[in-house]
Amino acid sequence: MQTILQPPYNPAQIEILKLFSQGLTEAQVEELRQLLITFRFKILDEHVEAAVHKKGLTKKEIDKASSEHRRTTYRSKKQATEHQNPA
Repeated sequence: MQTILQPPYNPAQIEILKLFSQGLTEAQVEELRQLLITFRFKILDEHVEAAVHKKGLTKKEIDKASSEHRRTTYRSKKQATEHQNPA
């Protein structure tokens, strides 16, 4: 008997559910996981390449941005207290 799956599943989810319904060994599940990771990386890489092309960024600009310090420096609780109540 074939089960008909309805939304909210998309076609990719349905295919994966069909695969899982056949039963997989641990090794096969791990192989599938690695394939999915590789696939996700490929998609991410394509998005990054498209964004770089769209913005006209150069390798030099990307390297510079990746080495910049952009995090906010926060005061410790002690420094914040001392700042609020100077001696």
